This record gives sequence, structure tokens and C-alpha cells, in this order.
Amino acid sequence: VKQGDLTESETALHKAVQEGDVAQVRTLLNNVRIDCLDENGMTPLQHAAYRGNYELCKIILECGADVNSHYHDSGYTALMFAGLAGKCDVVSLLLEHGASTTAVNTLGRTASQMAAFVSNYDVVSIINNFLPKEELEYYTRPHGLEKEPKLPVALCTPLYHLVLRTNIHPVSIALYLQERRKLLVEDIERVLKLLCEKQMKASSEPNEMLALKFHHLAFVVGLCRKADDLQPLIKSWLKGRDEDGFPVQLEKVLRQCVREFPYRECGLLQQLVHTLSAVQIGDEPSAISILTEAVRGQKGLDQSLSCTTCGEPKAEKRCASCKSVQYCGPPCQRLHWFTHKKHCARLGTEYKKQMEALRQEEAQPQSAT
Repeated sequence: VKQGDLTESETALHKAVQEGDVAQVRTLLNNVRIDCLDENGMTPLQHAAYRGNYELCKIILECGADVNSHYHDSGYTALMFAGLAGKCDVVSLLLEHGASTTAVNTLGRTASQMAAFVSNYDVVSIINNFLPKEELEYYTRPHGLEKEPKLPVALCTPLYHLVLRTNIHPVSIALYLQERRKLLVEDIERVLKLLCEKQMKASSEPNEMLALKFHHLAFVVGLCRKADDLQPLIKSWLKGRDEDGFPVQLEKVLRQCVREFPYRECGLLQQLVHTLSAVQIGDEPSAISILTEAVRGQKGLDQSLSCTTCGEPKAEKRCASCKSVQYCGPPCQRLHWFTHKKHCARLGTEYKKQMEALRQEEAQPQSAT
């Protein structure tokens, strides 16, 4: 494959992609080789990924572009460029189109490692939690002596969206299931357990993180399946104890989930058990923070910025009264109010004291000079 050997239209295509000119790209796509290489060995798709342009990546992929082209001078793939750009939507799009997560550049680094290098931990989490849809679709067909498939075709896509989630907070999972009650069937639990088993028995190397995640999803689906109405179950997980608002029931449920993981020899499990056994219920780190760290990646987690209700990261809305708890939006704030209202005034007083102490601290050096 020759680099930089471009026709006039192909040169114009590369320029249009770099400028983000969607209309011009559409016009030019019919008269070019979709994977034409510029002087650095980059394809139009790689340029679009480098700029984090979702729309252009989608258009180019739909024309049959090679998602794993690796002729770039330093061996970078489109997924590596998207990871460096920190664009989660582009990363997901490339993965769905078959981007390799194991390809390495000339430095021997994968896309996930490149993203971690520039602190794009949300991208790292998406890549590490990815599962090709074919692995789920396998269960929608009967195998061997089976008369019926293990997974009804209609449930494949909603289950796939559940499986790809990087937020594994039970409340978040339950809210997702509440909107998709058709997933509350034994088939779903069974397929999740099979996925867990498959990750642990992988011929190359067990993926302990994904196995633990699939076990956790199966466990939470099982709890939700037993409940006629999910709202009381969700509230039982959110209910804080009287003295400090710590959600004791959620902690107990998560510890039980860890205890029931069937693969006792798993190194990740032993690490979790060791960490949790040293923590009293109500102390930090909580079970949800430890589990979330395991799934999202240790460095990529700032629990203090997560939604108090559902654990969604980067929650930006705070309780207007106490300024001490944050939510991803009004629905989660309303859902949590039944338990938060008992502690709101106390937390507000504590917050004011902290702010006052900070102000005095900042004022001290100035008065000393």
C-alpha cells in the first residue's frame, strides 16, 4: 500500500475531513478509495477519529472503511486516535464496527493504554468493558440438542446495552430494568451467568473484571426479578441510617454479591474480599466504590463526583440547600429526597463550617505578608 499516492479527489477528501466539512465529504466519497493513505499513512477515518468527529466517522464507516487500518507511521489505529481525543461516542462507534482492542502501535501500546496515558479514563472504561455483540447473539440461536435458544432475539439488544454499561450501581441497573421489564426473566439471568463463566474459562486468559461484572449484573437482575414493584426495592437500597445517612442495605447486598461469586480462585475476588473484610459497614471505602473501581479502573474514579442516587459519574447538580450531595439530574434528586431530607440541615451546617475554614485558611498567608 503506497502512502501519499492520492488522486485529486482523495487529496480533497483528506482536506475536507480535517476541516470537518460533512457536505464536501459526502460529495467526494463516491470517487475515491475509502482507505486512501496520506503521506503519514493515515486514512480519512483515522483523521476523523483523531478530531473526534462522530458524524464523519459514521459516514466513512458506512462506506466500508477498514476500522483497523494500521499503515500509520507509528502504527496508530483509528481507535487509538479516538482514545487520545477522549471522545467516548467515537470510541463506542469504532468498537461496534469491529475495532481491535488488542492492536498495538510501534511503542507496543494498545488503544486503552494510550487513553490511560493521557488520563482519558472514561475511554479506558468503555474499551475494557466492551463485548462484541456476536457473543450475545450466539445465545439467540439453538445449539446442539436445544429446541429453543437460550435468549429470545427480541431481548438481545436491550441486554447488550445493559452489558456494555460502565455504571454498575444497583440503583442505576434497577432504573434501567424498570423501563425494560421484559428483561426481568430467568433467561437474562442465565445468559449473564454463562457470559461470566465464559470469561473465566477463556482459552487465552481469564477476564476476571468482566466475569465479576457479569456475575454482578446477574445478581442484581435476580433481585429485581423477585420484586413485583422495583420502587420499594430501590428505596430500600437508598435508605440511609439515622446517624449519618449511610445506605446500610445497599452495602450488605453488594457484599453478599461479592461472596456469591462462584470462582473462588479468582485473584480479583480475593483482592475485593481482602479489602472489604478490613472495612466496617458504614466506613469507607464502601462496597460500591470498591466494585466500581474494579470495573471502571482504579485511577478513573472520583467517587465524590458521582450521583448520590445512581452512581452516574460526573454528576454536576448539587442539593441547593446543603450543597453537600450531588445528582445527575432532578429525577435522582427526587428519588433520594425521602432519605436525604433527614440529614440535609446537618450536612448544610457542616458544609458552611468547611467553607468558612477554607476561607480563613486562604486569608492567612495574605495577612502574614
